[in-house]
Amino acid sequence: MESTIIKNDKQVFFNQVKGIIHEMNEADDFCNVVLLVGHENNRHISFVTKKLRYDQLKNDLNIGDKVCIKFYLSSRKKHDRWYTTATILDIQKDL
Repeated sequence: MESTIIKNDKQVFFNQVKGIIHEMNEADDFCNVVLLVGHENNRHISFVTKKLRYDQLKNDLNIGDKVCIKFYLSSRKKHDRWYTTATILDIQKDL
């Protein structure tokens, strides 16, 4: 499964998290994958990816799969509030 969108080798270390796929939501432009993470205190993390990328991933991933997601964060300010997005760079099944 070729799932990386890392385009160069300038950056070696990325944010990453391991968890279990809880939801996979498809939309017109941007889709998201929700992970269930944590041991004693479970919590959800929502990651976003473009529709084209999601179409490549959805055939190889299922709800309940253990995965490792590499991602980057970006924030923007709108209406005096900050919004943060976690964008998928790479997703691999965790065996």
